[in-house]
Amino acid sequence: MSALPDGHVRVWDRVVRLCHWGLAALVVLDLVRDDGDWWHRLAGYVAVGVVVVRCLWAALHRGPGGWRALTPSIGDTLTYLRGGAPRALGHNPLGLWMVWLLWLLVLLLGLTGWMSRLDAFWGDERVHDLHAWLADTLMVSVALHVGGVAVMSWRWRENLPAAMLSGRKRPQAEARAERGRK
Repeated sequence: MSALPDGHVRVWDRVVRLCHWGLAALVVLDLVRDDGDWWHRLAGYVAVGVVVVRCLWAALHRGPGGWRALTPSIGDTLTYLRGGAPRALGHNPLGLWMVWLLWLLVLLLGLTGWMSRLDAFWGDERVHDLHAWLADTLMVSVALHVGGVAVMSWRWRENLPAAMLSGRKRPQAEARAERGRK
Protein backbone atom coordinates (compact mmCIF):
# COMPACT_ATOMS: atom_id res chain seq x y z
CA MET A 1 0.00 0.00 0.00
CA SER A 2 1.37 3.39 -0.94
CA ALA A 3 1.53 6.23 1.54
CA LEU A 4 -0.76 9.22 1.14
CA PRO A 5 0.64 12.77 1.38
CA ASP A 6 -0.08 12.86 5.13
CA GLY A 7 1.84 9.60 5.69
CA HIS A 8 -1.26 7.45 6.20
CA VAL A 9 -2.16 4.49 4.02
CA ARG A 10 -5.52 3.82 2.42
CA VAL A 11 -6.97 0.65 3.90
CA TRP A 12 -10.75 0.72 3.42
CA ASP A 13 -12.22 1.72 0.06
CA ARG A 14 -15.56 3.50 -0.40
CA VAL A 15 -17.57 0.34 -0.99
CA VAL A 16 -16.27 -1.26 2.23
CA ARG A 17 -16.98 1.89 4.25
CA LEU A 18 -20.44 2.45 2.75
CA CYS A 19 -21.38 -1.17 3.40
CA HIS A 20 -20.04 -1.00 6.96
CA TRP A 21 -21.83 2.21 7.98
CA GLY A 22 -24.95 1.43 5.95
CA LEU A 23 -25.27 -1.95 7.63
CA ALA A 24 -24.67 -0.36 11.03
CA ALA A 25 -27.44 2.18 10.43
CA LEU A 26 -29.86 -0.47 9.17
CA VAL A 27 -29.17 -2.74 12.16
CA VAL A 28 -29.78 0.14 14.58
CA LEU A 29 -32.99 1.06 12.74
CA ASP A 30 -34.23 -2.53 12.87
CA LEU A 31 -33.31 -2.98 16.52
CA VAL A 32 -35.12 0.24 17.47
CA ARG A 33 -38.12 -0.35 15.23
CA ASP A 34 -38.68 -4.00 16.07
CA ASP A 35 -42.45 -4.26 15.60
CA GLY A 36 -42.22 -6.09 12.27
CA ASP A 37 -43.91 -3.31 10.31
CA TRP A 38 -43.13 -2.41 6.69
CA TRP A 39 -40.13 -0.21 7.63
CA HIS A 40 -38.65 -2.96 9.80
CA ARG A 41 -38.97 -5.49 6.99
CA LEU A 42 -37.60 -3.08 4.39
CA ALA A 43 -34.57 -2.24 6.55
CA GLY A 44 -33.98 -5.94 7.17
CA TYR A 45 -34.11 -6.87 3.50
CA VAL A 46 -31.86 -3.95 2.55
CA ALA A 47 -29.42 -5.07 5.28
CA VAL A 48 -29.33 -8.53 3.69
CA GLY A 49 -28.66 -6.82 0.35
CA VAL A 50 -25.79 -4.84 1.87
CA VAL A 51 -24.19 -8.05 3.18
CA VAL A 52 -24.58 -9.68 -0.25
CA VAL A 53 -23.05 -6.63 -1.98
CA ARG A 54 -20.18 -6.63 0.51
CA CYS A 55 -19.51 -10.33 -0.09
CA LEU A 56 -19.58 -9.80 -3.87
CA TRP A 57 -17.19 -6.87 -3.47
CA ALA A 58 -14.85 -9.06 -1.42
CA ALA A 59 -14.89 -11.64 -4.21
CA LEU A 60 -13.89 -9.01 -6.77
CA HIS A 61 -11.46 -7.03 -4.63
CA ARG A 62 -7.91 -7.49 -3.42
CA GLY A 63 -6.40 -5.98 -0.29
CA PRO A 64 -7.97 -5.51 3.15
CA GLY A 65 -11.51 -5.70 1.75
CA GLY A 66 -11.03 -8.88 -0.28
CA TRP A 67 -11.65 -12.56 0.53
CA ARG A 68 -8.03 -13.31 1.36
CA ALA A 69 -7.96 -10.60 4.02
CA LEU A 70 -11.36 -11.68 5.36
CA THR A 71 -10.50 -15.34 5.87
CA PRO A 72 -10.15 -16.07 9.59
CA SER A 73 -7.65 -18.61 10.84
CA ILE A 74 -7.84 -20.54 14.10
CA GLY A 75 -4.03 -20.61 14.26
CA ASP A 76 -3.75 -16.84 13.73
CA THR A 77 -6.49 -16.27 16.29
CA LEU A 78 -4.75 -18.37 18.95
CA THR A 79 -1.42 -16.67 18.22
CA TYR A 80 -3.15 -13.29 18.44
CA LEU A 81 -4.74 -14.17 21.79
CA ARG A 82 -1.39 -15.37 23.21
CA GLY A 83 0.72 -12.58 21.73
CA GLY A 84 -0.71 -9.45 23.29
CA ALA A 85 -2.85 -8.25 20.37
CA PRO A 86 -0.39 -6.78 17.86
CA ARG A 87 -1.79 -4.02 15.66
CA ALA A 88 -3.22 -5.04 12.31
CA LEU A 89 -3.51 -2.78 9.30
CA GLY A 90 -6.78 -4.46 8.30
CA HIS A 91 -8.96 -6.54 10.63
CA ASN A 92 -7.25 -8.35 13.48
CA PRO A 93 -8.06 -12.08 13.85
CA LEU A 94 -10.84 -11.52 16.40
CA GLY A 95 -12.29 -8.79 14.20
CA LEU A 96 -12.44 -11.21 11.29
CA TRP A 97 -14.53 -13.67 13.31
CA MET A 98 -16.82 -10.80 14.33
CA VAL A 99 -17.26 -9.71 10.70
CA TRP A 100 -18.47 -13.19 9.76
CA LEU A 101 -20.67 -13.52 12.85
CA LEU A 102 -22.39 -10.20 12.18
CA TRP A 103 -22.91 -10.99 8.50
CA LEU A 104 -24.26 -14.46 9.32
CA LEU A 105 -26.66 -13.07 11.92
CA VAL A 106 -27.98 -10.44 9.48
CA LEU A 107 -28.51 -13.07 6.79
CA LEU A 108 -30.27 -15.44 9.22
CA LEU A 109 -32.43 -12.59 10.52
CA GLY A 110 -33.45 -11.78 6.95
CA LEU A 111 -34.27 -15.41 6.31
CA THR A 112 -36.30 -15.92 9.50
CA GLY A 113 -38.04 -12.57 9.02
CA TRP A 114 -39.03 -13.59 5.50
CA MET A 115 -40.10 -17.05 6.70
CA SER A 116 -42.35 -15.54 9.36
CA ARG A 117 -44.37 -13.86 6.60
CA LEU A 118 -44.93 -17.07 4.60
CA ASP A 119 -48.22 -18.92 4.83
CA ALA A 120 -46.31 -22.13 5.60
CA PHE A 121 -45.00 -20.62 8.84
CA TRP A 122 -47.88 -18.29 9.72
CA GLY A 123 -48.50 -18.55 13.43
CA ASP A 124 -45.45 -20.77 14.02
CA GLU A 125 -43.94 -19.28 17.14
CA ARG A 126 -40.69 -21.20 16.64
CA VAL A 127 -39.79 -19.02 13.64
CA HIS A 128 -40.67 -15.87 15.56
CA ASP A 129 -38.75 -17.07 18.63
CA LEU A 130 -35.69 -17.91 16.51
CA HIS A 131 -35.88 -14.48 14.88
CA ALA A 132 -36.05 -12.82 18.31
CA TRP A 133 -33.14 -14.93 19.59
CA LEU A 134 -31.06 -14.01 16.55
CA ALA A 135 -31.88 -10.32 17.08
CA ASP A 136 -30.80 -10.55 20.72
CA THR A 137 -27.60 -12.33 19.67
CA LEU A 138 -26.97 -9.58 17.11
CA MET A 139 -27.41 -6.89 19.79
CA VAL A 140 -24.87 -8.64 22.05
CA SER A 141 -22.49 -9.11 19.11
CA VAL A 142 -22.75 -5.44 18.12
CA ALA A 143 -22.02 -4.43 21.71
CA LEU A 144 -18.96 -6.73 21.74
CA HIS A 145 -17.86 -5.31 18.39
CA VAL A 146 -18.16 -1.70 19.56
CA GLY A 147 -16.42 -2.59 22.84
CA GLY A 148 -13.60 -4.35 20.98
CA VAL A 149 -13.15 -1.35 18.67
CA ALA A 150 -13.00 0.97 21.69
CA VAL A 151 -10.44 -1.20 23.51
CA MET A 152 -8.22 -1.64 20.46
CA SER A 153 -8.47 2.07 19.60
CA TRP A 154 -7.18 2.83 23.08
CA ARG A 155 -4.55 0.10 23.06
CA TRP A 156 -3.19 0.96 19.61
CA ARG A 157 -3.67 4.73 20.10
CA GLU A 158 -5.58 4.85 16.86
CA ASN A 159 -9.14 6.04 16.25
CA LEU A 160 -10.55 2.98 14.50
CA PRO A 161 -14.03 4.45 13.86
CA ALA A 162 -12.36 7.46 12.18
CA ALA A 163 -10.28 5.04 10.10
CA MET A 164 -13.49 3.33 8.94
CA LEU A 165 -14.91 6.75 8.04
CA SER A 166 -11.84 8.05 6.17
CA GLY A 167 -10.49 4.71 4.97
CA ARG A 168 -7.00 5.66 6.18
CA LYS A 169 -4.75 4.33 8.94
CA ARG A 170 -1.18 4.84 10.10
CA PRO A 171 1.29 2.55 8.34
CA GLN A 172 2.59 -0.51 10.20
CA ALA A 173 6.11 0.88 10.71
CA GLU A 174 4.78 4.04 12.38
CA ALA A 175 2.53 1.99 14.65
CA ARG A 176 5.50 -0.16 15.75
CA ALA A 177 7.52 2.96 16.56
CA GLU A 178 4.59 4.34 18.58
CA ARG A 179 4.40 1.14 20.64
CA GLY A 180 8.14 1.33 21.27
CA ARG A 181 7.79 4.82 22.83
CA LYS A 182 5.34 3.59 25.49
